[in-house]
Amino acid sequence: MLIAETERLRLRYIKAPDAKFIFELYNQPSFIKYIGDRGIHSVQDAEAFISKVEDNYQQFGFWLYLVEDKETHQPLGVNGLIQRDYLDAPDIGFALMPEYCGKGFAKESSVAVVQHARQLKLATIYAITSPDNTISESLLARIGFTFQRQDYFDNSTTAINLFKLKL
Repeated sequence: MLIAETERLRLRYIKAPDAKFIFELYNQPSFIKYIGDRGIHSVQDAEAFISKVEDNYQQFGFWLYLVEDKETHQPLGVNGLIQRDYLDAPDIGFALMPEYCGKGFAKESSVAVVQHARQLKLATIYAITSPDNTISESLLARIGFTFQRQDYFDNSTTAINLFKLKL
């Protein structure tokens, strides 16, 4: 299902045929450094992850979406809204393959996700980052998010920076 189109990108539901790409993305060193190891260590793990994503689309009406080139349909990364147990509103999450970083795709897809959140009639969305992920924090500031606090969420021993955007 198509969620949004921008000048260069399409955001759509992640589907089973995307498993190889999801496996590759979630095992990039930068993904693991800034987001964490999500336990996707094989294409089969990615398929199981996608099945959970599909369940979340049904339960919440949103989740992560595949970001792809509008013309070629080449997958570039993911962006979307995640409802976490420890937050009272969804948070935006995004990741791109390294070769697509620094080209404005994260910002372009994030603006589309914020617009999608407005269409869903959400009042607030959050973003969480590791404290050393200054590139993502800069992007969040450019699209209107404000820093709230650093905290230890979900019984974590690792500090996370929390940002908020009122819609």
